[in-house]
Amino acid sequence: MATQQVVDLTTEEATTEATTEATKPLILLVSLNLASSFDDDYASLCSQLKSKANLQRVEEKSLAIRLLSKNPRPLAVLVTDESIALDKNSRAWEAVSRYVLQGGTAVVMGHFPCFISPDQLRPFFAKAGVPWDALWDRHTTVVLNKETVGDDLAARLPPRYNQKALFIRNVEPTDIWYVMSDDSVVKSYVFAPAPIEENVHGETSVALKCVGTGKLGYIGDVNAGEELTAIVLAMCGLPA
Repeated sequence: MATQQVVDLTTEEATTEATTEATKPLILLVSLNLASSFDDDYASLCSQLKSKANLQRVEEKSLAIRLLSKNPRPLAVLVTDESIALDKNSRAWEAVSRYVLQGGTAVVMGHFPCFISPDQLRPFFAKAGVPWDALWDRHTTVVLNKETVGDDLAARLPPRYNQKALFIRNVEPTDIWYVMSDDSVVKSYVFAPAPIEENVHGETSVALKCVGTGKLGYIGDVNAGEELTAIVLAMCGLPA
């Protein structure tokens, strides 16, 4: 079982705990439907984040809204599950979207692509002013888009890796971090690897878009490997 890496905030603790480790940047996990397996699944990621930042988590909508509107602002927010797309949690997503518009970085990842209904994705991102939509689930190899990320990030990100991911479409080329190459194939545990018959313009499983004065990211990879950890650290603006 994973060692606890995340400070879980309650309403009572928020005032005091939010100022703990003030010398470190704050990374806030918004987990409104936290799965019991999350800390084990993402133990390596949380350990890396904890070594570089003050890592805190909120599971209550009202507390998430309050923390996103006060100072010190988080360096980045990780939205870790699909519950934020529900109507009952729309105000929490609005708070995340405002935080991004005002200069923050938010990354949708973790259990979100595992459990989100594809028909929820387009209206969810539309509320943040982004046209992304669900495309398909694929198990394939993706390649780093070096033209988008630049030389500095390219030096620390995996040049290519195998992932099982929920892909999205309608992504601007300049926002795509990983693409499928000409030799990418669809993998299966039952059938032999098959060539990809169709590439959709603007498709990707990893994207980061400027929205307002901030950035909104998406990582559709459902596996919590070292490659995902490297991508999250880079999107959050943390050192490798």
